Amino acid sequence: MAHIPEILSDYVPSFPDELVRFFEQAAAAGMHEPSLRAQHLLRLEDAVRWTQSVRGHPIVDALGGLVLDDIETSNHHFYVGAGPLKGAVFFLCHDGDSRIVYASLSEFLLAAIRAENEGQWLEEQHPPRSPVAADQAGLSKWMRHLLTLDNRDELVPPFVPSLDLSDSLLLRDLAGDEDFFIAESVALEIRARPTLQLTEIAELCAQHRHPQASKAGSMALAAIQALQV
Repeated sequence: MAHIPEILSDYVPSFPDELVRFFEQAAAAGMHEPSLRAQHLLRLEDAVRWTQSVRGHPIVDALGGLVLDDIETSNHHFYVGAGPLKGAVFFLCHDGDSRIVYASLSEFLLAAIRAENEGQWLEEQHPPRSPVAADQAGLSKWMRHLLTLDNRDELVPPFVPSLDLSDSLLLRDLAGDEDFFIAESVALEIRARPTLQLTEIAELCAQHRHPQASKAGSMALAAIQALQV
């Protein structure tokens, strides 16, 4: 087998030692053997092959993503190889919410082993909320860049759950964006993590011209108001 860094250097912009350790530890834990109904992870060569096949997907490309698993569905976990979320694990879901689900490869591997031992898919045990990104300044700057792109409706919403919701200027821009998916994603996150300080942002979402975003904004406002009861 070729040396791991030689294989991955073309797929992950800045090759980290932690990715080498991940593949070694996954192999040692027997996580590469598929079973009838349980989580399993890809071998290195298969991870590279899968990554090649999904190149061109806007989120995968934006994250410098490397595919980590395949359970014969259209959903995959990706290692984030670039940007302010580098080192985290992103879940790409084609019929649900795509988001960062683990802050590190080590957390992902432990969760995958637990799911395999319990005969479950890992996505059934995802934490309910995304981990808040450590580099909030970098994430805010990056998301402002994403807002300038034509496909911002695909790129921005999955990363809103990684915000700590403290950048009011960014949140105001997101809530006021004409794309309802973006405004809705902010409202849904406020609903999940309501604070009185987010009232103005929730109001902006509730005033959105698209009913789907405004409905989510109203629910966010209700969650904030419930704090005062």
